[in-house]
Amino acid sequence: MANNDKKEKDTENTNPGVEKSSTSEKLSEALKKIISSGSPTEISKELIGTVLGQALKAKDDITLKVSNEMISLVRKIDFVKEFSKFAENHKFKVTAEIEILKKDNDQNK
Repeated sequence: MANNDKKEKDTENTNPGVEKSSTSEKLSEALKKIISSGSPTEISKELIGTVLGQALKAKDDITLKVSNEMISLVRKIDFVKEFSKFAENHKFKVTAEIEILKKDNDQNK
């Protein structure tokens, strides 16, 4: 136990100002246990659950950050200005066909 505490303190001292999040610490510890275990049977269900839970949380965090970044980029777009630029270099052609049909008297009865 004392060695683990010393390793954690040494890691914190080598990166001053950088705080570890509890999520990354849990994932790191879980991965260390998996790597150091002798066989797959020694890996507990709790350990596997921790790894999977942290992986899912990391995926959700990344998805949220990417979504927020894309939303901020879309909000910065001036669509009127961009469409005006597009319209300056393009010609629009609209075609339509309209057909007028006489009503059948049988349908109205």
